[in-house]
Amino acid sequence: MFRGCPQKFKLSYIDKIKEPLAWHAALGSFVHEVLEYLYKQDPKDRTQEAVKRIATDRSSNHGWAERVNKLAEKLDTVAGFKRSAFQAMINLWELEDPTSTILEGQEVEVLAEIEGVAVKGYIDRIALDADGKVVISDYKTGKVPDSKYVADDEKWFQLIAYALMLEEAQQKTTSTLELYYLSKKVKHSVAVTQEHLVNAQQVIVRTRTSIDESCRSSEFTCNVTNLCNWCYYKKINVCPAHLGGIGLQRL
Repeated sequence: MFRGCPQKFKLSYIDKIKEPLAWHAALGSFVHEVLEYLYKQDPKDRTQEAVKRIATDRSSNHGWAERVNKLAEKLDTVAGFKRSAFQAMINLWELEDPTSTILEGQEVEVLAEIEGVAVKGYIDRIALDADGKVVISDYKTGKVPDSKYVADDEKWFQLIAYALMLEEAQQKTTSTLELYYLSKKVKHSVAVTQEHLVNAQQVIVRTRTSIDESCRSSEFTCNVTNLCNWCYYKKINVCPAHLGGIGLQRL
């Protein structure tokens, strides 16, 4: 978040003004949760009917229906939410066969120290390739990023950072990263290179340094772009960039 907008980072993590759960974020979390439970089933039981059963259980008995009802901005009914989620989840069968997919772990917590910077993350899925190297995967329920606006380095940064963390903390080598764009039935893959890992290391260290400098100076710039129109902090009138803040904007 800091790299995208330092002021947003400050409002969220220092001022503790937390954004309420948004519809699309809730949909992504629900899909992740249901698919995690799907892959806990015996391979032969990983069917689309199982997805429906798990989704119904998580919605009715584990608070999801109530959570969706409490969303500040609803884009559909609870039933519509479940339909959108189910469609995204069954699209997984277009990208892989869950009955033959072998995973080494799901929602794997990884802790590492990168050049003195403590980092923590949760990896959606870990598998092993034919050579015993790690394959890191993540589900996405939103749009496929347009390469005109989102560079590949940015698109893959989180998963590359996970690969770096696994190497530093557990001496595990990652060969491949995968992004499953479930709503679009698209899977993107990339081979991990040493250049990727070095770049991620530099970004992590540089970001930590910038955060420390901002905390010392109490100056957190506002990265003013068209994305501000969707920012919660602009909407609730606490962002200095939209209150005439002096010396805080980066145009």
